[in-house]
Amino acid sequence: MKNTDPFEKPRENFDELIEQISSPDSPVGIDAKYTHAIIIDYLRQISHRLDSIESIMKSRP
Repeated sequence: MKNTDPFEKPRENFDELIEQISSPDSPVGIDAKYTHAIIIDYLRQISHRLDSIESIMKSRP
């Protein structure tokens, strides 16, 4: 899967995600706690992947 700059994707590509995090009770229209939890979880995954890559790179001659 090719990573594409989010600004190059049409809004329709985000409709499902927007629906998942939306909250009619929120003044900004999204569930902020849920959205932040998703972001933090992804950041943790990225951090673990970087740690793995760094370990591999350090072990190479």
